[in-house]
Amino acid sequence: MIEKGSTIAVLGAGFNHIYPEENINLVKEIIKNGGAIISEYPPNTEVNLSNFPIRNRIIAGIASSTIVVEAKARSGSSVTARHSIIQGKKVYCVPGRIGDKNGRGTNNLIKKGAHILTDVNQILSELGEEIKIQEIKEYGVGTKLVNNIKEEYKDFSEKHKQQIENKKGRKEIKNKKIKIQKEYSKIYELVSESPMNVNELARVLNIDISELNMKITIMEIEGLIEAFPGNMIKIKEN
Repeated sequence: MIEKGSTIAVLGAGFNHIYPEENINLVKEIIKNGGAIISEYPPNTEVNLSNFPIRNRIIAGIASSTIVVEAKARSGSSVTARHSIIQGKKVYCVPGRIGDKNGRGTNNLIKKGAHILTDVNQILSELGEEIKIQEIKEYGVGTKLVNNIKEEYKDFSEKHKQQIENKKGRKEIKNKKIKIQKEYSKIYELVSESPMNVNELARVLNIDISELNMKITIMEIEGLIEAFPGNMIKIKEN
């Protein structure tokens, strides 16, 4: 732990099911040193691995900034960074070596405009300045990063609009041979037509929004779909 700092750990299960079990001593130490253990699930909720990427939105939410040290192209860290961007938080990334699979996610975020982090004093200095002048909004997500994401969504939206108008293009998307698990197939089929708003998708599928968000998160990690500002999702084109 950092001196005079506190750790907040976000669980993907209930308090009575610490995972992995060897982290029980770590949990006790966090609490002993003035930290906190939080969970959105009832105490007896058992471990479900699909809950872990979902809880990352909470990790992003309780932090003023997000630092991504390593991230594969498809990873929970990349999902956390996306939630941070949507929430208007500043994202820092430690650049990875070219060819290193654990650096692909961070390098991709940097390419889109995330802040490069090469010295711990950099983050400490900037966070200290934010508190000092009390103008956190001034240090929000970089304009370049937000604009890049918006432009990406605009480009993809136009491309899919053309595909809807073109019957041949629409047929090619529907017939794309990708192995999709049955529980995700309907979602994939709907967003193959054009980008859809998550709330609208939940209405069409007649399922709870929390259940849909869980499935969307898993599909995003698997590289099946992409999320964009405006709570929109679309299939990921390779």
